[in-house]
Amino acid sequence: MHPLRKRAAVTIPVILGIFFVCIFGFYFGIKAAFAEEISGGGQKRSEIERQISELERQAQQLDQSLAVVQTEKKTLANETKGLNTEVKRRELEIKRLNLALRKAALEITDRSGRIEILSEKIVKSKKVLGASLLFLYANDRNNALVILLKNKSLSDFFDSLHNLGKIQATIKETLLGFKDDRTLLEKEKNELQDFEEEQQQLKSLQEVERRFLAQKKKEKDDLLRLTKGKEDIFQKLLQSKKRDIASLKTQLFYLEKTGITAEDAVRTADLAAKRAGIRTAFLLALLEVETGKQFEDGVITVGTNLGTGNWQRDLYDCYINLGKRGAAESEKRAFFSITEGLGLDPDKMPVSRRPSYGCGGAMGPAQFLPTTWLRFATRVAALTGHNPANPWNTEDAFTAAAVFLADAGADSQTRAGEIAAAKTYLSGNPNCKKTICSYYSNRILSLSKEIDRIL
Repeated sequence: MHPLRKRAAVTIPVILGIFFVCIFGFYFGIKAAFAEEISGGGQKRSEIERQISELERQAQQLDQSLAVVQTEKKTLANETKGLNTEVKRRELEIKRLNLALRKAALEITDRSGRIEILSEKIVKSKKVLGASLLFLYANDRNNALVILLKNKSLSDFFDSLHNLGKIQATIKETLLGFKDDRTLLEKEKNELQDFEEEQQQLKSLQEVERRFLAQKKKEKDDLLRLTKGKEDIFQKLLQSKKRDIASLKTQLFYLEKTGITAEDAVRTADLAAKRAGIRTAFLLALLEVETGKQFEDGVITVGTNLGTGNWQRDLYDCYINLGKRGAAESEKRAFFSITEGLGLDPDKMPVSRRPSYGCGGAMGPAQFLPTTWLRFATRVAALTGHNPANPWNTEDAFTAAAVFLADAGADSQTRAGEIAAAKTYLSGNPNCKKTICSYYSNRILSLSKEIDRIL
C-alpha cells in the first residue's frame, strides 16, 4: 500500500480524537480561568470589609459620646467638645467612604475581567459549534459502510462512531453552555453598570461629606472667634438667634446654592412635612443631601434649581442608548403630559443633566423623574391647592418629596422608618443593601439631628 494511503486510512479516528481533546481542553481551560477570576480580589475585599467594620465600631463610639455631650448643659466647653467630636466623626466617615470606593473599584475590576473571559468564551464557543457542525455535516454524507471502508480495522471504525457520538454530545453541551453564558454575560454587564453607578454616587457623597467636615471646622472656628473663649459671651450668643440662623445657613448650604434661602427652605419644608406627617428636619436633611449629591455630580449648576439638561438628550436619548426603549417612551410621555398640563414648552424646561452614570431628566428642587412625579401629582395638588402641581415650584416639589417619604415609611417618625424612606428615595428599594444606600440614609439621619437642634 502507498504510504499516503496508509496514513489516510487512520486519519478519521485520529483527527476525531484530537478534535475531541481540543474542544474539551478549551472548555475546561476557560472554565478554570473563569473560576480563578471569580476568586480573585476576594481576600482584598475581605480586608477592606474588616477595616470598614472597625471604622463603624469607632463611629458608634463617637455617636455615643456626642449623644452624651448634647444632653449636658450648654456651655462653651461642652459646645467645643461636641464640635470636636463631630469633626472626628466626619473625618471617620470620609475614611469609610474611601474604603467603600476601593471596594467598589475592586468589584468593577472583577466584573470587567469576568465579562472579558465570558466574551472570549462565547466567541470560542461559536467557533467550536461551527467546526463541530461542519464536521458532522461532512460525516453525515457518508453511510456506515463508507466509514467502515475508510478505516483500517473494525476497532478504528467503532472508535470513529464513538468519537462522533462524543462530538454530538459536545455540540449539545456547548449549545446549552452558550445559552447560559449569554444570560450570565448580560447579568454581569448589568451588575457592572450598578457598581459603576454606585462608585460615582459614593464619590459625590464623599464630596458632600467633605463639605460638611469643612462646615463643622468653620463652625468651631467661628464659635471661638465670636466668644473669644469666654463663657459669658457664649451664653449671650445662645440667647440671640443670630447663631441659629448662621448655623442653619451652614446646614442648608446646597439648598441655598439653588436659589432657595435657608429661611424659605425651612418654612416650605415645615409646611410640606406637616401635611405629610413626617419630621421637618428629616425632609430638610434629605433634600440637602440629595441636592448636594446632584451638585457634586455636576448635574445642577450653582444659582438655579432647574438643572442644565434637556429632556431629549439627557432623558430620552440616554435611555435609548442604554437599550431601554420602553422606559424612554414612558418618561417622554410623562414629561410631555406634565409640561402640557402646565402650559410649558417641553424643549425650554430644564431637567437634570445626564451624569457620568445612568440618565438625567429629573425635575425641580426635589429631583423627580417624570413618571414618578405623576404618581404624586394629584395628591400634591390636593394638598397645595396648585392644580396641576408643578415639579419646578418649590412648595409643590417639597410636598411631593414629603408625600413620597411618608409613603415609604417616614410617617412613623422612627429611625427604622426614616432609613427605609431614605433608601427608597435613592434606590426605590426600602431594603437596599448597597453600600451607597447605607451611607446615604445615615448621612441624612445624622444631618437631621443637627437641624433638629436648631429648629
